[in-house]
Amino acid sequence: MSERAHLSGSPPPGASGAGGRQPNATRILEAAEVCFARYGFHKTSMEDIAREASLSRRSLYRHFPDKTALFNEVAAARTRIFLDEIMRQTARLDGLSAQIEEVARLTNRFMREDPISAALLRADPDSLARMVSTGAREMLGMAMDAIVPLIQTARDRGEVRADLDVLRAAEWIGRMVFSLAATPSVTFDIGDPEQTAAFIREFLVPGLR
Repeated sequence: MSERAHLSGSPPPGASGAGGRQPNATRILEAAEVCFARYGFHKTSMEDIAREASLSRRSLYRHFPDKTALFNEVAAARTRIFLDEIMRQTARLDGLSAQIEEVARLTNRFMREDPISAALLRADPDSLARMVSTGAREMLGMAMDAIVPLIQTARDRGEVRADLDVLRAAEWIGRMVFSLAATPSVTFDIGDPEQTAAFIREFLVPGLR
């Protein structure tokens, strides 16, 4: 398998087989996005989402087995948009450290400005931390899709060691960036981009050399 191969898994459960998502699945996802942004994860029920979508609960369960699966797909869709921005922004920067600092800055901003992430931060920050650290395999895979090319280019330039396992390094960076954005710090202000960048320069990227 190429190191550039897509890592984020199989098609989402609401997708149709022939060319896109079924209309009701799209309607459910749009309603779920509204509800999760309004109430957060724990306070949103499948009944809330059904009401917002003007569908029955049976229709929801026909497309999504439970609230967690529905939330994961909503989060994955928003993450794809976010990662497109990351790829655009990092393409203009030179050097792996500067690029990973930008990834961390944008992730931090996304966690605080995205309506769903902001709702989770307000209502249940511990749940958000668990979600981005242990419960979001697909999101981590998508983050790795964006990070792998940065590490490969850095390896070609000699910025990191020649025998570096690119996929494992991308997973490590993805996990660290999610953690920086979602969990409090004891030694620095994670809301301060400069302090976060200094932390990355001192500890994260040197571990790849």
